[in-house]
Order: sequence, then C-alpha cells, then structure tokens
Amino acid sequence: MRYIRSFLCALAFLTRIPVPGGWCDFDHRDWNASSSWFPLIGLLLGAILGGLWFLLRQHLAAPVLAALLLAIQVFLTGGLHLDGLMDTVDGVYGGRDREQRLAFMKDSHVGAFGVIAAVLILILKYSLYTQLSFSLLPYLIIAPVLGRQSQVWAQVMFPYARQQGLGSLFSIYGDYRKLMITTGVSLFLLVALLKLTGVGIFMAAGLFFYLIAGWLSRLLGGLTGDTYGALCELTEVVVLLIGVLLAGFLSGGRWV
Repeated sequence: MRYIRSFLCALAFLTRIPVPGGWCDFDHRDWNASSSWFPLIGLLLGAILGGLWFLLRQHLAAPVLAALLLAIQVFLTGGLHLDGLMDTVDGVYGGRDREQRLAFMKDSHVGAFGVIAAVLILILKYSLYTQLSFSLLPYLIIAPVLGRQSQVWAQVMFPYARQQGLGSLFSIYGDYRKLMITTGVSLFLLVALLKLTGVGIFMAAGLFFYLIAGWLSRLLGGLTGDTYGALCELTEVVVLLIGVLLAGFLSGGRWV
C-alpha cells in the first residue's frame, strides 16, 4: 500500500495525469518515498512522447509534430520544471547575494531573465524535436528519465537552501540508499535502450548535473525546489542535444 501511495504521490507531483481522489491525502512518508519513483515517472512521460511520435510521424510534418510534442510535454508536466527554470534564472541573474537571489526566486512574478530562459529552452527543445528519427527515439524516451534522476541527485547530494518550501517536502538529503537505487534503475534503462552508448550518455549527464548543481549550490547556499526544476529541464536538453550530435556524427554530418 505504501508503495502505491508513494508512486501516486510522485505521479501527482511531477505530472498532471489524474490520480484517484481517494489516494490524494499524502503524508510526509509518501513525499519522502516518492523520489524513488522519479526515474520511472520520467520513463512514463518519455514513453508517451515516443509513442506519439511513432504514431504520428507519417501523418504530420516534422515541425508540426515537434510543436505538438512540446505542447503535450508542457501540458503533461503542467510547466512545473519550466517554472522552476524561470525562477532560478531570475534569482541567479537578478540577485546580488544569496538572500536577494532566494527572494527573487520566491517572488511569484516572472522577470525578464526568466522569460528569456523559458523562450530559449522551448526553442531549443523544439529544434531538437524536429530532428527526431528512429535512431533518436531512445533519446526522446530517456531524456525525461535522466531529467527526473537529476532531481533525486540534487535532493540527496545537496542541502536544501531554505528553512521551508515545496522542495523541503522530500527531505532526503544524505539518503544515499535512495540515490543508488534510482541511479541503478536509470542506468539500467539507458543500457536497455542504448547499450554501451547509454553508459556514456549517463556519465555525460551526470557530469553536467554535478557542475551546474554545484555552481547553483555555491551561489544559493544549497538548492531549492526551483533549482530542481531547472536541473530537470537543462538535463533533458543536454541528453537530446548529445543524441542529435551523435546522430549527425554517425551519419557523416547529415541530420534527418
């Protein structure tokens, strides 16, 4: 029963997929345990996007299908991580010290820096989606997996920067057992879909995460729920970008 509740808690938090009303009364144990399901929630999102691309690829032009996939992804997640990215960029580039950065991130109004970041990340994702092919389909599926895995890494490896907040619900800082379990699941999924290449993608995404998360932690004195969302969005884009670059390299520079 606890496993079901924690899974539904993760599903309700990370997506807008409806959860049965009788299961929505989550407590702190559900929130703490829900992080274990993050990579699998990412797999669910990736499978939905991959399935839609497979079904519609012959019926829609690549730019139209790319825009549709992007819209569906934002709809399924409720723009949760995109909002975190905007708040993070507003705080990092708008504040002069830790306290001011955290205050800007907490402000419900979106600033110019945040809007620019959202537009750029959406344009980049759209352009990457237009390049999708059968060889790139695994990357579309695993990008959300590693995006959610990066959130677990952030929650376990870096302290929470605030006394309270949405991100504090998870409270798994230092829970390396959970980190190892989720990391093992994510690595297994990457190897299953991409074989040895999956190991390289995993290591590249992990290095990127650690560099960005470490930089943010030094600026903010830890991480917040907003930075979790930003790390998810950025990791997804990096995975897709690596996939497109590899596909172009293997095809002699001819993208499809």
